[in-house]
Amino acid sequence: MRRIGWLLAALLLAGTASSPAFGVSQSDLDEVEREKAQMAAELEDASDEVRAAGGVLAETQARLPDAQHEVDAAQGRVAAAESEAAQAQRDADAARAALAAAEAAYEAAAAVVEEAREARADLFNATARGAELLTVDAILASDSPAEAIDGLTYLEFLMDGKDQAVDEVTLARREAANAENTATTAEAEAVAAEAAAAQALADAQVRVAEAEAAQLAVQQLQADQQAALAVAEASRDEAQADYDDLEAESERLADALRREDDNDDDHGGGDSGGGSSSGGGGWVVPVDGWKSSDFGWRMHPIFGYARLHGGTDFAAGSGTTIHAAASGKVVYAGWSSGYGKLTCIAHGGGVTSCYAHQSSIWVDYGERVDRDEEIGAVGTTGDSTGPHLHFEVRVHGERVNPVKYLPSCLCR
Repeated sequence: MRRIGWLLAALLLAGTASSPAFGVSQSDLDEVEREKAQMAAELEDASDEVRAAGGVLAETQARLPDAQHEVDAAQGRVAAAESEAAQAQRDADAARAALAAAEAAYEAAAAVVEEAREARADLFNATARGAELLTVDAILASDSPAEAIDGLTYLEFLMDGKDQAVDEVTLARREAANAENTATTAEAEAVAAEAAAAQALADAQVRVAEAEAAQLAVQQLQADQQAALAVAEASRDEAQADYDDLEAESERLADALRREDDNDDDHGGGDSGGGSSSGGGGWVVPVDGWKSSDFGWRMHPIFGYARLHGGTDFAAGSGTTIHAAASGKVVYAGWSSGYGKLTCIAHGGGVTSCYAHQSSIWVDYGERVDRDEEIGAVGTTGDSTGPHLHFEVRVHGERVNPVKYLPSCLCR
C-alpha cells in the first residue's frame, strides 16, 4: 500500500505539471472538473488510491481530446508558416535578382553617358573656345555671297551638331538617373524581402516548437493515464474487497432493520407512505442540496464490473441540516463502517429511511421523530469523497430507489 501511495503522489505531481496550456478556456476547465466530480461520485466506495487514480483518469480523459486537437492545429500552423517562409525566401531571391538587373542597367546607362560625353568632347571644347563666334566673323568678312552662304550653312551644321550632342548626353544622363533610382528601389525591396523571409523562418521555428510542446503534452497525458491505470490495477483486489465489505455491512444493516420490524410491528408511521412510489406520499426531501448521484446499478469506471449504488446522493455543504423524510422511530443511530455516522428511521410497513456520512447525529436510538424534524448534519464520514448525504430507503431491509418516495421536484 505504501508503494502505491508513493507512486500515486508522483503521478499527481506529474499530472499537475503536465497540464496543457494551449487554448484552454474556462469552459474547458469546468468540463474537466465536472468529469472529475462524476468520477469521484462513481468511486465513492473505493479506496483513497483508486479514487485518486480515478481523478487522474477523469482529468486526462477530459483533457486529451483538446490536447490532441491542439497538436493537429499546431502542425497546421507549422505547415502554413513553412509555406510562408518559403514564399518569403522566393520573394527575397527575386528581389535580389531584380537588384542585380537594376545595378547592371545603371552601370550600362552610366557607360553610355561617359561614351556620349567623350564622343562630343571635341565639339564642346570648340564651343568653349568660341569657334562659333570665329565662324560668324568669317562669314561677315567673306568677299562674295557664295562664300557667305557656305559659311552660314557650315554654321547651321555646327549649331545642329551641338544641339544633338547636348540632347544625347542629357538623355543618357536621364536614363542613367532612372536606372540608379530603379537600383535603389530594388535594393530596398531586396532588404525588406530578406527581412520578411528571416521573420517568416523565425515564426515557422516558433510554430514547430509549439507543435512539439503540444505533442509532448499529449504524450505526458497518455503517460499519466497509463500510470493511473497501473495504480488502479494494483488496487483491483483491494477495491473488490472493500466493495464486498460494504455489501456485507449493508446486509448486516438489513438484518438489523428486519429484526426491528419483527420486534415492533408499529413504529409510529402515521404518514408512513411505505411502499408508495407515486411521487411523494407525504415525504420531504431530507436536505437542502442537489442530487449528485442516482440509485441503481452502474459499471465501475476503471475495472468495468457492475455494482449497486444503493441510495441517492445529495450534495450539500458540511454541517447542512438533515431532516427526517417522514415521521417514525429511530432504529439506528451511530457508526456503521463505510456509512460513517448513520441514522435509520422506521416508518411502518417495513419501510425504513437511512442517512449516511453525517458529521453529527442529533437523535438517539428509540426516539420518535416527526416528518421534517432536524436529525443531524451533513458530513463526509466513512467512505466518502466529500460532504454529501447518502440517502437510502429500504423495504424489509432491501434497498429500493429513494426518489420514488420523494417529491418529484426533489426540492424542499
